[in-house]
Amino acid sequence: MSEAIIYKSGTSKVAAAVSVGSLLALAIIAGAVRPAAAQEFDCQRARTASERTICRSDRLAGLDERMSALYSELKSAYDNRYQRNDLKMYQRRFLDARDSCGRDVECIRGAYLDQISVLESRLEQAYRRSER
Repeated sequence: MSEAIIYKSGTSKVAAAVSVGSLLALAIIAGAVRPAAAQEFDCQRARTASERTICRSDRLAGLDERMSALYSELKSAYDNRYQRNDLKMYQRRFLDARDSCGRDVECIRGAYLDQISVLESRLEQAYRRSER
């Protein structure tokens, strides 16, 4: 779907056909817009001080999206319920640690970086095991 945008410059008009989808994709790539579904929680329903802080920070929201993607990928990579249950318990501990940070941006950032590192390591191990 394309939409024509008309720019007036003096007496000349310049028309440019711009795909709305292309503009949205560029905005997401540039970081100006985040896809709402990627975030772990809905900012309209943010309950804790840490969740509200994350919603106000693009940097923290980006870390949340990265962590959520890794968590989902790892959950899919695990082939038994014991591994998935262990992952859920580990994630709950992370959420407790993150929420204990309150509004402290650097504390929240550190919690995410630690969790991302662990999830990346676990994912790498899961893929190595599946290659055997």
